[in-house]
Amino acid sequence: MLAAQIVGVDAGLMVLAMVIVLIGAATQASIGVGLGLMAAPTLSLIDPAFIPGALTLSIPPLVVGMAWRERAHIDSTIYRAVPARFVGSVAGAALVASQGDEAVTIVVGLAVLLAVVASVTGLHVRPTLRNQLIAGTGSGFAGTVAGVGGPPMAITYQHSDPRVLRATLAVFNTIGLICFTLPSLVIAGVTGWREVQLACFLIPSVIAGFSVGKYTIAKLPPERVRPFVLVVCAASAVLVLAKSLA
Repeated sequence: MLAAQIVGVDAGLMVLAMVIVLIGAATQASIGVGLGLMAAPTLSLIDPAFIPGALTLSIPPLVVGMAWRERAHIDSTIYRAVPARFVGSVAGAALVASQGDEAVTIVVGLAVLLAVVASVTGLHVRPTLRNQLIAGTGSGFAGTVAGVGGPPMAITYQHSDPRVLRATLAVFNTIGLICFTLPSLVIAGVTGWREVQLACFLIPSVIAGFSVGKYTIAKLPPERVRPFVLVVCAASAVLVLAKSLA
């Protein structure tokens, strides 16, 4: 109670935030994406300081843990998409700085939704060099302007072995988060001491969700992973559009 009051959040709401983050982390540990989608909307309502600073600071234990747990299944070609993520992040930041993020966010949401629809209707996306570069740029761009960096690369790997999908997205997100996202948030002044304090409450939930994910993976048939990934990607696009058009 006292600790929650110190960081300016009601104790009950802090518990709610921790539970939601736990569920989101368990989902991402199971299928490769999901934490941001499930946690961001509610956390932003509880306290705007949770998004993006505190939530972003709490994610590294999850993505690093996932990458290490399934390191044998990482697609090593993913590293060639890292420069593309940097380019996308810079482009997104520059465009938002000059044009504002509302119109850009709508475009991102529509693009992700269109990619999901194309996948459902028969488009068979493979992680070729071209597709990785496109998805890497899209991940950096979408993550910067809309906070939904996962879907572009998740769609690229949707037909891969679930272990490859989880491990590869995890290592890609680890590099992007540590090398690009967190430094940019610090430079922009979005992440300060209060965000660090809030993150300290979320990190135990992230670790717990990662642990729960080890058990849910075993109960999730591989053929169900792709539909779950597409649903999460579509939901993230709809959420972004709804937020922008509200």
